[in-house]
Amino acid sequence: MATELLYLDDFDVLTAPAAVTAVTALDDGRMDVELDRTCFYPRGGGQDWDTGIIRAGDSVFTVEEVRLDEHGVVHHLGRGTVPEGAGVVLEVDAHRRAVNTRLHSAGHIVDLAVERLGLPWVPGKGAHYPHMSFVEYNGEVPGDAEQTRRQIEAEVAQVIGEGSTNEIRFMPVAEMAEYCRHVPENIPTNKPARIVLYNRTFGVPCGGTHVRDVADVGTLSITKIKSKKGVTKVSYAVDGVN
Repeated sequence: MATELLYLDDFDVLTAPAAVTAVTALDDGRMDVELDRTCFYPRGGGQDWDTGIIRAGDSVFTVEEVRLDEHGVVHHLGRGTVPEGAGVVLEVDAHRRAVNTRLHSAGHIVDLAVERLGLPWVPGKGAHYPHMSFVEYNGEVPGDAEQTRRQIEAEVAQVIGEGSTNEIRFMPVAEMAEYCRHVPENIPTNKPARIVLYNRTFGVPCGGTHVRDVADVGTLSITKIKSKKGVTKVSYAVDGVN
């Protein structure tokens, strides 16, 4: 049975009760704990996994890695013991979650700035890690790269300065085009389909964690723009994170 993903409809969830459905020993000495529901984010979409602990009375399981399989089951990999069938309490590392969420949301703010500037780019892949944060687009820089970098940086500052209350909406993939400038063809089918509306108008199909207010991202700098073979890579950094 697929794991209920609590972070999909709650911007701020860091702790929750759950039940252990399976415990499996791994070859590397760690354990794989499956739950009926989880607030731990598994790596995906260029965003890293959560870490933290799972408590079952006096027993503590340390979550080192989180993965989502093709059947929608979340695997919490780590060390310690929790009994199968036990009721547990989940506790996500708040600092790591905040870092990953700010970096991930920053990538969508770059997308929003690109749209506002009318740049003729189609979003591609992205990475939202402290050591490597970028968004790639199909399309070339129209003119001087440094000028474009400054324009995007000024626009993201405008977006963050305005602030907004973002909104989560679940919907079939076929309906996303009404709200989203670009709907990827490879949206995962192993979890519920949803979009997140930034500034109440800019929809992004995404299963990651997001800030509730874009102002929570903080200062966002565009560090480099480079085009090669029809692909433009926009690298960025978030103050206090990268």
